[in-house]
Amino acid sequence: ENFNGSGLIVLGGLADVDFVRTLQASDIPFVIAGSHYKPLAINWVMADIIDGMEQAVAHLVTRGRRKIGLVNSSSMTKTSDEKLKGLRLALHEFGLPFSPEQVIGSREYDLEAGYRQTLELLDRVEVDAIIYGHDVMATGGLHALKERGCKIPDDVAVVGFLDYQIARFTNPPLTTIRFDIPLMGMIAARRLCLMIDESDGQNWSMLVPTELVIREST
Repeated sequence: ENFNGSGLIVLGGLADVDFVRTLQASDIPFVIAGSHYKPLAINWVMADIIDGMEQAVAHLVTRGRRKIGLVNSSSMTKTSDEKLKGLRLALHEFGLPFSPEQVIGSREYDLEAGYRQTLELLDRVEVDAIIYGHDVMATGGLHALKERGCKIPDDVAVVGFLDYQIARFTNPPLTTIRFDIPLMGMIAARRLCLMIDESDGQNWSMLVPTELVIREST
């Protein structure tokens, strides 16, 4: 009620659905950056996560991997849902089986979570590759794999997500799924300016391309 600005850019992974519904009911122009809120009809921009996951699985399959696990970030976020959808779709495209045991989630995104969840995944199912929902989690996962005597990538290939700076300095350096975060913010800002200057009554769904950056962990 006390909002005095022209519009809002909302970080999607942090906003809850009730807050987004409240914004919808107001006259405040807003764009969600970093997530979608389907089935709500709103303006949003996010990374093309499904395509990124498909690129990762395609790369792993060409390297002979057939048992691909996912250590995902929080199941509370839409982006984690997209990672799981992307994995399932890609496995189906390559004729590989999927079971829930191949996927484990975490509420945290840190090194400890990646380490613990990797150990749990290894106790649960046999894998020859693991995709992580976050580079920092993958870094913890590398430690867990080495602790279990796995050679990387000979025994288990590892793929991260986001291409944070840490990905270049892990041992071995981390193959990861990259997207342009500043571009995502720029697109959100441009769309918001258009909504403010010339309201068109449309809800735009916008995807920023993803790219697989191949390093020594695969």
